[in-house]
Formats: sequence, C-alpha cells, structure tokens
Amino acid sequence: MSIKGTENPDTWEAIYQTNDAGWDIKKPAPPFEELLERQPDWLTSGELINLGCGRGHDAAFFARNEFNVTAVDFAPTAIAGVQEYSESLTNLNPLLGDILQLPSHLNDSFDYVLEHTCFCAIPTTKRQDYVTAAFNLLKPEGILFGLFYRFDPADDKGPPFAISEEELRQLFEPKFDIFLWETPKNSHGRRKNRERLIAMRAKK
Repeated sequence: MSIKGTENPDTWEAIYQTNDAGWDIKKPAPPFEELLERQPDWLTSGELINLGCGRGHDAAFFARNEFNVTAVDFAPTAIAGVQEYSESLTNLNPLLGDILQLPSHLNDSFDYVLEHTCFCAIPTTKRQDYVTAAFNLLKPEGILFGLFYRFDPADDKGPPFAISEEELRQLFEPKFDIFLWETPKNSHGRRKNRERLIAMRAKK
C-alpha cells in the first residue's frame, strides 16, 4: 500500500480510524516471541521504548515479559489501543508523540529501542533523523533491536520504503555496532524473507 503524506499524523490516524492498517497483524510479531524464547544474554528486562508502536501488540508483549515499556505513536487511535493494554499492565506507558521530535528529557533513558515496521514508513530523507533519535534515546551501550522491513528490490513507491543491507549499514554503523543480523523463519505472511531481525549496540 502506497501512502501519501507520511509525515502527517492525520494520514496515519485516518488509516487507523478506517481499520485499514494492513501492517497491523493484531498480535506480537512471531520473531519477537521466538527471540525471547532463546533468552539471549544481551536481552534482559529493562527500560524499553517502542517507536511507532501502532496499537501496541509488541509493546504489551514485552511488558508482559518484565520490561518497562514506553510505547510511542503519533496516531491517537493507535495510542488508544496501547491504553487498552495498559489498563492491565502498569509497566506499559502510552505516549502520543512524533518519534523524531520526542522531549529531550527522554534522552539517555532507555536500555532498548524496539523497531518494527516503523523505520520503513519514514521518508528516505528522514532516515538519518531516525538513527539520531534512536541513538539519543539509549543509555550508554544501549541496544536498538527489532524487525527491519523491507529487504527486496527498491522502487519509488512507499511506504514501506525498501532498503538494502549496504544502505542500512551505512546509516547505522557510524553510531552503532551491529551484532545480530538474521532472516527470520517465522515472519508473518508476506513479510517472509523481506524483513531482518537486527540488533545493534550504541557506540557511547
């Protein structure tokens, strides 16, 4: 689905209000569930911020697994979905806001930044702003991890905007050390082979 006006919250709000958010799989991403089952030594409970959280399925999943989660989106209807989860999860904090313009008091506050189909929705001219925002939110040696979409031949249509491995590394490696790069075997639906599970540590 090609969407116009991607920098305008009203664009995304209209999609949520019409229940036409095709990226919303209505459950946590299976690769995240499998990742926690592995119990990697770099992923333990801590302060986590979920950028572009949508209705909060992933955010709620990590909150249930003992992370203190701040879930950010700039579409009010999406945040209303997070608020429904937060009624039973006191460690889940919904936040209505633009991920590229968050309050400075949040900087250096988080052990983890969680990504899932957010980076691919940002106009390509704003990708460096995403890298900077994620880096600033993290504590020293904090970790940005998640599912980066979409790794297939680039075209001019989007979002979701395609990216290559080379392009992603060029963007992130000045500020991050990438230590995990996998193609999930249990990606949802059409995302199979088009997303990568990536984790990287901030160079602070």
